[in-house]
Amino acid sequence: MYAANLTMEIEQLLMQSLQLLGLGMGAVFVILLLLIAIISLVSKIVPEEVATPSAIVAPRVDNSHIAAISVALHQHRKNR
Repeated sequence: MYAANLTMEIEQLLMQSLQLLGLGMGAVFVILLLLIAIISLVSKIVPEEVATPSAIVAPRVDNSHIAAISVALHQHRKNR
């Protein structure tokens, strides 16, 4: 008689745990869908910034900077 009650309790606990599992996973799924929808909506509302080729400029490096860096590296390696 005790084993029958124990089996019944285990089955009820298992069913409750499966219900909670489904509820939790469903909630996460719905939240992720909402997040995707919100991100898609915002990306359509906010315009993209397009970089024109004239706006992209390579940094100009002076030869004296290159020489100073080379000397510093040489001294660092020499002192090691």
